[in-house]
Amino acid sequence: MTTPPTTSSWRVKTRQDVVRWLVDLTGAVVPHIDGGLARLGYPLAQTDERVAGLEGFARPLWGLGALAAGESRLAFHDWPVFLNGIEQGSDPLHPTYWGEAQHRDQRMVEMAAIGYSLALAPQVFWEGLTPAAQGNLADWLSRINGLETADNNWHWFKVMVNLGLKSVGRPHDEAHMQQCLARLDEFYRGDGWYSDGVIGHHESRMDYYIPFAMHYYALIYSQLNGQDDPERAATYRERARCMAAQFQHWFADDGAAIPFGRSLTYRFASASFWGALAFAGVEALPWGVIKGLYMRNLRWWQQQSVTDRSGVLTVGYCYPNPAIAEQYISSGSPYWATKAFLPLALPESHPFWQASELPLPLRPALVEQPYG
Repeated sequence: MTTPPTTSSWRVKTRQDVVRWLVDLTGAVVPHIDGGLARLGYPLAQTDERVAGLEGFARPLWGLGALAAGESRLAFHDWPVFLNGIEQGSDPLHPTYWGEAQHRDQRMVEMAAIGYSLALAPQVFWEGLTPAAQGNLADWLSRINGLETADNNWHWFKVMVNLGLKSVGRPHDEAHMQQCLARLDEFYRGDGWYSDGVIGHHESRMDYYIPFAMHYYALIYSQLNGQDDPERAATYRERARCMAAQFQHWFADDGAAIPFGRSLTYRFASASFWGALAFAGVEALPWGVIKGLYMRNLRWWQQQSVTDRSGVLTVGYCYPNPAIAEQYISSGSPYWATKAFLPLALPESHPFWQASELPLPLRPALVEQPYG
């Protein structure tokens, strides 16, 4: 008889509980790491096994980067595994080398997770490398600036990489980063809504990619680079305030979110927007309401069968179901969900963590969102 996928027997109630869940989820990846690759299963995506291995290795860094930047870094004991993987994966002479990124390459997506980690926690992800490894990593990341990207949220990947390079004092392409930001601004439609690029002369789809990509990266940018770009940072914060008023209607009182749009296998990435508001200090709703939306969604997902017997996130939604996977989904793709752990970069004393969870305010049964 097949053992059913695991669910957590406990529920996140405190910041330390959130740390524990991240450590459990990312720790389950560690036994599958071989150098710079995490071999989590058969690569479902229309890509090669090496790129799928990079994806499985890099995506947990969305959560671990925040953990490394915060005061609970010592809760995770496998930093050497990831530092060794970064060193070997970026080394052209190593058997698990990630390979050079090409135009519109999946590697560009995973570069963003590494650039973000450098920007948030250089003391771990940069200073923990040898000088030779630092040079290899900077060279590997820098290649992104010469590549053509998909004309949508992918422009943010270049921004994240350049923020990372900038944070560690390596050459970055400021002009190219500003070009990407200008293009992303052209996707803004109003009332907090972007389109995720343009297809032909028409707006592209508007789904979870707006809160957990467009706004998520913008809020990170506003916090990490706001001093150098205050006007744009203020704009991003104001747009996020508008989006919060819209996005709250996507969540039920028990924490469940509407199963809608692309990439449903990213699961609790739906909570990442609320965490990004906290990271950027944007009290778009009362902190207790934001924290309630965030924590209830995490608890709802803990009740679903989202991991296999070893604790690795599976492809699916409420249970393993590869049939829902888009052609770009690989076995490591679900770890984009760890973007939800961004608030762990904040101390326990932050108002977000200090607030008591509040329920959603009384809402109308039907809300029109013409931009969405």
